[in-house]
Amino acid sequence: MNRFPKTAFLLLILSLQSFAQINPGARQVALAHADASYSSDVFQLFNNPAGLAMAKSREVGMYYSPAPFSLKELANAYAAYSEPTSYGTFSAGFSIYGFELYKETQFAIGYGRKITENFFIGGTAVYKNLAIKNYGTKGTVYLNLGGIANVNEQVGFGFAIENITRSTLSDESGQLPTVLSGGVYLKAIKEFIFSAALRKEVGYNPSLRIGAEYSMLDFIRLRFGAHNEPNIFSGGFGIIYQFLQVDYAVTTHPDLGLTHQFGLILRFAK
Repeated sequence: MNRFPKTAFLLLILSLQSFAQINPGARQVALAHADASYSSDVFQLFNNPAGLAMAKSREVGMYYSPAPFSLKELANAYAAYSEPTSYGTFSAGFSIYGFELYKETQFAIGYGRKITENFFIGGTAVYKNLAIKNYGTKGTVYLNLGGIANVNEQVGFGFAIENITRSTLSDESGQLPTVLSGGVYLKAIKEFIFSAALRKEVGYNPSLRIGAEYSMLDFIRLRFGAHNEPNIFSGGFGIIYQFLQVDYAVTTHPDLGLTHQFGLILRFAK
């Protein structure tokens, strides 16, 4: 598929689905977003905000996918900040997606809190703006909610609801999707975590997601993931050294090929 038809095809998809529906970061992508039940980094602001409540340090995160499906016009970037306090964890972030013909931007603020020693909740308010050349711009606000419950150190559950307010940009319902997610993680040994999740966008078939993360060394994490609807495989790695975490992920689409993602997280002790 040459460049122009490929761009036209993707723009057609966007026009039908209204939004790109991209969630960061590189670790989450490598795990096929099967980690809703246990991840706690700063990018949970855009995924399951309950994970923010488990943060132990101040974090700054950046995520970048320079050319999805080999098209730089579809580049997307995220940045986020989280601040744990005695009242819970506060977070804020923004993202940008697309190019001059079609562009999405969003700003988010979130909060996560520990309710009991093993139960966490969180919420995110997002302002999303869509701009299409020659058609103007339109924005809306929507809310995400999430929860995580740890049975013990080896087993836990999580859920998230995206756009629980059923917000939309026009009178047409469903223009901005409402997505339900639920998952579980198993940590049979210290070095290996297996996770599975079911993601259901209202009006579409559910997507089953599985992920695995292996701590090969104290500072290296290997990650693998897969999901259906569509059938996508992913993988990547993370390098953690003191306050710095560098992540890489790659996904393969059956029709559109490979996409590369990069992430950086800085952690600062309070």
